[in-house]
Amino acid sequence: MHGPERVTKPSWWAGHRYLVMTGLFVIAIAPLLVTPVLPLIDFYDHLARFYVLAHVGSSGLLQPHYLPHWMPISAILYSGVLYFNRALTGRASLLVALLLLPLLYSYVFNWGFTNFLLGLGLAFWAAGWWVSRRDRPRLAVPVACILSVIIFLCHGLAFALYGVIVAALEVSFWWSGGSRRLSSLARMLGLLLLQAAVPFALFLVWYLHQAPGAPITLTTGAREISAGSAQAPPFRGFHRFSTVFRVEEGPSLWLDILTFAAQIALGAFLVWRGRLVIARPAWLLIGIGLLFVVITPAAMFGVYYIVDRMPLFVALCLLGALSFHPGRAQLSTSVALGALAVLVCMRLLAVTAAWRSYDGQYREFQAIAARIPPGSLTLNVMVGSGHHETDVPRCEMYGPLLIALHGQIGPLFAFQGQHPILLKGALKEAVETLENRAPVPGAHAADYDPYIRAAAASGFSHLLVCNAQLLRQPFPDAVTVIEKTPHFALLKAVE
Repeated sequence: MHGPERVTKPSWWAGHRYLVMTGLFVIAIAPLLVTPVLPLIDFYDHLARFYVLAHVGSSGLLQPHYLPHWMPISAILYSGVLYFNRALTGRASLLVALLLLPLLYSYVFNWGFTNFLLGLGLAFWAAGWWVSRRDRPRLAVPVACILSVIIFLCHGLAFALYGVIVAALEVSFWWSGGSRRLSSLARMLGLLLLQAAVPFALFLVWYLHQAPGAPITLTTGAREISAGSAQAPPFRGFHRFSTVFRVEEGPSLWLDILTFAAQIALGAFLVWRGRLVIARPAWLLIGIGLLFVVITPAAMFGVYYIVDRMPLFVALCLLGALSFHPGRAQLSTSVALGALAVLVCMRLLAVTAAWRSYDGQYREFQAIAARIPPGSLTLNVMVGSGHHETDVPRCEMYGPLLIALHGQIGPLFAFQGQHPILLKGALKEAVETLENRAPVPGAHAADYDPYIRAAAASGFSHLLVCNAQLLRQPFPDAVTVIEKTPHFALLKAVE
């Protein structure tokens, strides 16, 4: 006769995991709450383009300068990787939720590549769906096809990486299976190809009907992209490997390197002790991702800075494949886990402190930008602009904000074949004239006079100089100074 069954109570973590993960995410967005302007490089240029596209039809100020040009073209990321992790490993992980937080402020996020990050987050959601439903293709395939189209419309590269994720996992599932029949692998890969049918058709429409005069090359090497370009510094020497060290980007390169090394060492120790386990089906995927870090070209099909995105992809795949095995309590593993938590908190505090400094700079911008008459052709001049590679405050945000917040007319991303908008009229003429007269000064340029003179002579009526405090010489006689603040100078072209 058997005794009464022993009832196992669910653990506290099992009953509260969603609340804890949500709380961690709320803590993670602290840097977003301490500054009114996000110091991201391309983010506001995309937002300004959306603003123009939404208002150009009804705005007499915008219509002479912008032309709609449509073509097929960090909570999602956080939740997507967690969903993928649960689908692949069969369990939710507090440690993975914690280690994800610094990656929300990745090198890619600081570039402002939000379309790519949104698409990548959806790619992990779709991969998690596929992994958990692949044994029921009649349900899995239709939903996955819809998700594939959405991912593609967010960003083509994110869609390609989604294909890499699910294809690598399918090969691993097949290899670890008993029979290893090629027909079984072909069947599953065929179901993946079905998901690519509509996105591939949309890509062909875009590729074959792109605007004349804007060829899209298959690949572009670092030398080709950097030759004679203001983008040259990011692609030289150490850059490919610095994107690995700065996959979680903070205010200091050395902080990034030290914390990166510490996290790798602590993670490796926990793997060695058997407390952290990498899901076996993900080994091939992680290996492919590491290969991408080494061999990926600088650009493909008109998408630049692909090199910068690969370390984040690998890091998210690795975290998505991790599971924590509690085991017997040991002092060494407890110390390692505590150290990882401290590193995460330290990185979030460092980012919060660095971003807090932009609050005062933004107030200066608002005050000085209000002096520009609405509808003026205004150019944002960024002194010391070096994107990630310099220690000067970022200025890329302010030019697009002049358009969206202050009704000015200025350059923004409007590349034929890539964006659904074109410049026209006086703005197009001013931008092209300036490009022919003077290149954008590099990150370490000391003399901005030629560029300022050329801008004033090209048709821009006002110039907003950011980081003006770094200049060591008076402005040229081609402009007059309307107002100065500690970080800005507003100039007007002499007529």
